[in-house]
Amino acid sequence: MSFLKKLLGGGDSSGAERGQRDFETLRDDGVRALTMGELDYAARCLQAALDLKEDLTTAGYLAEVFLRRQEFDRAVPLLRQLAEKETDGIEVHLHLVEALGRCGAFEEMKQICDELLSAHAADPRVCYYAARAARGLHDDFAAIAFLTQAIVARPDFPGAQFLRATILADMGQFGEAQKDAELILAADGDNEDYLLLQVRILGALGRMEEAEQQALHLCQLNPFHREAVLLLGTLYEQTDRLDKALALYDETLDLLPDFAEVYKRRGGVKHRLHDDAGAAEDLKRSLELNPESSSELDGQYTNVENRMAQYYRNLNPYGF
Repeated sequence: MSFLKKLLGGGDSSGAERGQRDFETLRDDGVRALTMGELDYAARCLQAALDLKEDLTTAGYLAEVFLRRQEFDRAVPLLRQLAEKETDGIEVHLHLVEALGRCGAFEEMKQICDELLSAHAADPRVCYYAARAARGLHDDFAAIAFLTQAIVARPDFPGAQFLRATILADMGQFGEAQKDAELILAADGDNEDYLLLQVRILGALGRMEEAEQQALHLCQLNPFHREAVLLLGTLYEQTDRLDKALALYDETLDLLPDFAEVYKRRGGVKHRLHDDAGAAEDLKRSLELNPESSSELDGQYTNVENRMAQYYRNLNPYGF
């Protein structure tokens, strides 16, 4: 029987007893739905239960639903309530700072992490979240310091190693970034995020053959990985293998015909191969799919656009 039918069922009990029964019915239905992965139904039941009665345990279940649905902005108010009541541990606080980070609320995230560090400085998870807050506030040196603390406390912490490698790569410290990248890939060689970072690092270090091998491996794992295609294409173009770049872009557009950046890239390759008509057609298609990109075109490619426009004006001298 659905919870609505249960609610509508009559009875002679008092209003308070009926309200408690309805609350328990909604809560229990919500917990069962959560256990079964029926998250939409669980959210409706648990929210309806909380509308009848404030209850921290039920709020915790609803927060879990929102976290699993990645509705972090809806989870934050519930997690704040739970964190105020948690005195014996830090688990709810860690969920809260995670949700705040996903919402971009880095100032509040930092404030809570500072409080946690005063009591749990040895916990590598606290150091990791403090690093993420610092990263969000553009304090990369502090982020690296916190991540190093986390990794010293827990050497097998791939999340911290990945973030440190990412920050180091953004700072141009590719040799240092490579040390972390090798460690996390040794543990999980098929992780797409790790592979993508490794390709970027190897390319920056001039290790083009290794970068290409990793990029090919990533594209084999996921032919629809857009960033991997762009990185592999960049490697081909940087090493003047325009035929390989062209073939890659052709294959990609067969799979992803709405990929505006690949039309732009393919047009650039065609331009270098002196196929200006083909370049102009690809540029036109890229701009149709992503009109905002017109402001990002470089001078050489803008000349192709101008020639393309002139070509169409010649075909239509009346201007319509």
